[in-house]
Amino acid sequence: MARERRLVPRRAHDSVMEILSPSGRAILRVARLVDVSASGASFASTLTLRPGRLLRARLRLLGEGVLDIEGRIVWARRRANAVQYGLTFESVKRAA
Repeated sequence: MARERRLVPRRAHDSVMEILSPSGRAILRVARLVDVSASGASFASTLTLRPGRLLRARLRLLGEGVLDIEGRIVWARRRANAVQYGLTFESVKRAA
């Protein structure tokens, strides 16, 4: 069994992540949230994003509500119909 390298446990998720414009006022694209932890998330999208890019998004988590996040792409892995990305959170706020 592979050793877990994450410092914070992740939870599998199958919900929507809205990728927002830099101002946070408009939805640019909808992605599929794969998993989430206190420090980051993984999501799948057809967008092409480079590691290091700052991203604004809105997460709708059952039981936790809606969160507005800013984070940085830390990895990307091509899958059959999309790219799966790893995102580390830089800020997390409850949506107004």
